[in-house]
Amino acid sequence: MSQTFPPVRLAALDLDGTLLNHEGQVTPRTRAALQAASDRGVVIVPTTGRPLGNLPPVVAQLPGVRYAITSNGAAVWDLGSDPLGAVYSRYANAAERQTSEPTCLLRRLMPVETARAAFDLFMEYPGGMGVFWNGYSVKDQASVDFAAARWARLHSTEARQPNDGRFLVVRDLGEWMSRHAHEVEKQCLFFAEQDQVPQALARFRAMPGVEVVQGSPENIEVTAAGVDKGEALLTLADRLGIPRAQTLAVGDSENDRAMLEKAGVAAVMANGMPQIKALADLVTTADCDHDGVAEVFGTLGL
Repeated sequence: MSQTFPPVRLAALDLDGTLLNHEGQVTPRTRAALQAASDRGVVIVPTTGRPLGNLPPVVAQLPGVRYAITSNGAAVWDLGSDPLGAVYSRYANAAERQTSEPTCLLRRLMPVETARAAFDLFMEYPGGMGVFWNGYSVKDQASVDFAAARWARLHSTEARQPNDGRFLVVRDLGEWMSRHAHEVEKQCLFFAEQDQVPQALARFRAMPGVEVVQGSPENIEVTAAGVDKGEALLTLADRLGIPRAQTLAVGDSENDRAMLEKAGVAAVMANGMPQIKALADLVTTADCDHDGVAEVFGTLGL
């Protein structure tokens, strides 16, 4: 007997390993599925751990994209009629581009002392550090270089996106934090030595006032307590008058857990982690390189 699902009116889509293939692109079949769903009134919402300025241009230009959930749910944006211009507004070289100013519908910042304590703990470990602030990705040059080397080594989807101004590079990240600790959406470190991650993870999880997730085995991501993709999804759905039962979340990894647990329908990619597949109402037969998102939309009749 086939499973039946309520009609979906909002689809929250993770990016890496879900919407994007391993070339950092959206396949033609998936793009066509998004177009068809958008034409039927489904709200398409990119949902990512990245800040607004790191949303790939190929995603900003997809059919039906007006809203975005970023920084693991710390911010929800209305990108207006020019989503690409809204993304470019958070580039370091925004003055050289055609931009538009997005509206932040939700921003849940880290408490200032919590942000400082988390940053100090991160600084005990070597690696590539990023602080997300008002849609910007703030790094020092050493962290930019570390990230570029890591992406190239892993052939990651971010490696396919050029470093075209999407980072705000500061001379001294600690000095920058001394002035902006009250404005932090999220902090993230990719560890130079992966064997240090378990100890650091335990220390962060013992820290009061933070939400701790991992986007990969070699990183730790920290936001304010209670901040996650799922809460942001429900907040946006409520603002748009869409019941929880009519929301869809599609993901593949641990930092998608909250939105998969809280959405009306949870779909996980064939390439998803086993423990994440266990949360799913449906698991695709196709992975992110073979139109898995299009398969979800087809199964649900979107």
